[in-house]
Amino acid sequence: MSESKILGTAELSLSSATGNRKWWQRLFLYPTVVGALIGAIPTGLDYYKAFIYDIEFGAVKHAEEQQRLWIKNFACAQNINYQQIKTAENTLVKVGACTNGDVLIEVVAPATDRIVEWISLERLKTASAVSSLSLFSKAHASALAHSSNVRPRQEMTRMAQASTTKCQVMQGTRIIRIVQEGGACYKEVVNVMKGKKTRTSVPCTTSCG
Repeated sequence: MSESKILGTAELSLSSATGNRKWWQRLFLYPTVVGALIGAIPTGLDYYKAFIYDIEFGAVKHAEEQQRLWIKNFACAQNINYQQIKTAENTLVKVGACTNGDVLIEVVAPATDRIVEWISLERLKTASAVSSLSLFSKAHASALAHSSNVRPRQEMTRMAQASTTKCQVMQGTRIIRIVQEGGACYKEVVNVMKGKKTRTSVPCTTSCG
């Protein structure tokens, strides 16, 4: 039998063997393809999450960890007591701790969004406070790391202005709070995945719903 006839017979046999199979059944004839598809699933899922959350691809794991910590420490966050540090550049850093050792940090810099970040007790055991704060931005970390940029010690640390959280709810990936400071009330909205908080003045009768 000629080579061309042998090849033709082989192709006919393969066509006959696969012709009645569904597309997903045919994939299993090619283990390399299947392996590549399965291996790409986690990466593809992270790209999808980055699109849904509107964040950078590389920030997905960190954002999901922040979401986990917000859920874990939801009750603590409502009544957390802060201490605050103010730098010479007028950047305010508020730090509060839960009884389980997790720490919530908020950075308020002029003309920028407020930045909020949980640092778990486990992470605190493996990283210095300054290196942890560097997650906010190099500028904020630099302001904290260089004592020459910080106001005199007697002005550095004090309790944050007394505030009361009137209500707090979690809606999807957002934390919504109404807080009262003195005679004024504010609506705070935290984007859990981005670590950003907005704050607007509202009537004290405003609800979280």
